[in-house]
Amino acid sequence: MAVIFGTMHVVKKAGLESPEYAPLIRTIYATATALIVALTFYLKSLIQQKNDTTPLEYDDPAPGTQQGRIETTVCKYDLSELAKLQKSSMFTIAIVGFMHFKFGYIQPLILQSILPMLNLYKNQLFQIYILGKPATDSLKRPWAPENPFAALTGAVNGTSAIEDTTNEASSTIATTGATAARSSTDSAASASSSSDEDTTKEK
Repeated sequence: MAVIFGTMHVVKKAGLESPEYAPLIRTIYATATALIVALTFYLKSLIQQKNDTTPLEYDDPAPGTQQGRIETTVCKYDLSELAKLQKSSMFTIAIVGFMHFKFGYIQPLILQSILPMLNLYKNQLFQIYILGKPATDSLKRPWAPENPFAALTGAVNGTSAIEDTTNEASSTIATTGATAARSSTDSAASASSSSDEDTTKEK
């Protein structure tokens, strides 16, 4: 959240919401998005190339399901997690594109040029296949997001790390959209106030 609000502060301070910067910001966003998509396909090729057939067995983390114990391989598990990551990316691209071209919001483009890069760097698949880290400790499969209250409540966190990223992206988009809307309202109110003052002076 610090990155989100810090970025929005810089955007507002530098006046990057001005329409004159829109083409540049669109180009940066398109480049960052293309890089993210390319990296996910590169990850897919690395997973398929390694083809780790080590058996993997774990309890189905999906709430409300009756599937119980899941038996798969490391390769199939990683491919399924990658598919979730790609789905999350496509969902984010669609929402951000809609917010920009429908309402003219600039902030989501700027944030989504930065945040996906940070999220991908922290992603387990990136850490294992690109950075070459061993799949131990926090990278040990199956993966789940950290729940700081689990030790107190005894609750079992049943959402995968990549599914949690989808929720985070949705929350981020909603936050930036609301902020952008407030910013647009404030700008409109300020312009209206200035117009009223000018009218009063003319009278």
